[in-house]
Amino acid sequence: MAVSVDMLRKHLRIDGSMEDAMLFFYLETAKKYVKNATGTEAEHLVLIVASIFYEYRVSEEEMSKAFDALTPFFVQEAMINGATTD
Repeated sequence: MAVSVDMLRKHLRIDGSMEDAMLFFYLETAKKYVKNATGTEAEHLVLIVASIFYEYRVSEEEMSKAFDALTPFFVQEAMINGATTD
């Protein structure tokens, strides 16, 4: 099952749908990032990345630096999770 805006909203504990357009953008960007970094769209990683986008609304340059630092951890998690669920 793919991560939906509703799932992300619940994960972030957001009531109402006023921010859905922004959440959709963060979610789609997170899916692309996780797919590029790990070769999969693991739901838990997509939720983590989309949540980071939402919680830390910083410049693209700062976000890029942060994700460069986090990417090895996402890849490692995807490898470990893939080995136990496949």
